[in-house]
Amino acid sequence: MANPGNVQAMAAAGPERRDVALGAGVRGAGALSVLDWGGPADAPAVQLSHANGFNAYTYQRLVEPIADKVRLHAADFRGHGFSTLQADPAMTISWNTFRDDLIAYLEQRGEPVLLVGHSLGGTTSLLTAEARPDLVRGVLAVEPVIQPFLQAWIMRGKRLLGLPHKARGLAEGAAKRRAVFPDREAVFNAYKNKGAFASWPDETLHDYITGGVRDREDGQVELCCAPAWESLIFASSGSYIWDRLARIKVPLTLVRGSQFSTCPDPVVNRLQRLYPQADFITVEGASHFLPMERPDIVRAEILRMSGVSY
Repeated sequence: MANPGNVQAMAAAGPERRDVALGAGVRGAGALSVLDWGGPADAPAVQLSHANGFNAYTYQRLVEPIADKVRLHAADFRGHGFSTLQADPAMTISWNTFRDDLIAYLEQRGEPVLLVGHSLGGTTSLLTAEARPDLVRGVLAVEPVIQPFLQAWIMRGKRLLGLPHKARGLAEGAAKRRAVFPDREAVFNAYKNKGAFASWPDETLHDYITGGVRDREDGQVELCCAPAWESLIFASSGSYIWDRLARIKVPLTLVRGSQFSTCPDPVVNRLQRLYPQADFITVEGASHFLPMERPDIVRAEILRMSGVSY
């Protein structure tokens, strides 16, 4: 696999970071920032994709215990972490934008992989499996964002009519996020035990900050994912994708929480009819942030789908 760009170590025992140029076919200039945890040369290949507003290093504590059993890569989506691909909030995007970036990277990786994705990353993994099954051995979708069949059509109509809808509410909330802080400790104190981060272990929150906050020239720090960009992604969510989901043929496991899930019962029920051979796991007491709350379950499923013993 070609890996142009700079290489640096995240930590002595942590992943290696590379800047990977995706080529002329990808929208805009810049590079994808990729983490590589190494692993045995003959181990199964795994590709991890993160949620909106997060970054690849957020999942360090999730995957580090199995980094010696698979060959795991994870990329910061455009507009997140340390990727430098064009991410102008004035752009018109859909979640296909992230699918196309992932496909371009997988083409360079040069081998079929198990796609593991959380939230935006889970949906992107599903879209990638439909578009390029030759690059995918299977999909482990953790809390992917999928609108129920009827709700997806209703949301489409609301978008066309300019009416309020759930995705617009999420977008408006994201746009109001504070972006600049005095230092990283201030970021930690602002997020600890609050909002989306309420159920996160301190170590995972520190990893999110390590991979998602950068220094400013004025001595302060700022979020790598600009609130306006995170808002744009929320605003572009909820598209009708059931026609594409129906064409996925690779092995599929979907893991969701029992609370505040982005895969409600109507979604799971319909997917079970489409994929009677797929596995569906509901984790009692877990929420949309299941990878942070129950990393043991996600690790076990990565290994199971990779055919590796713990």
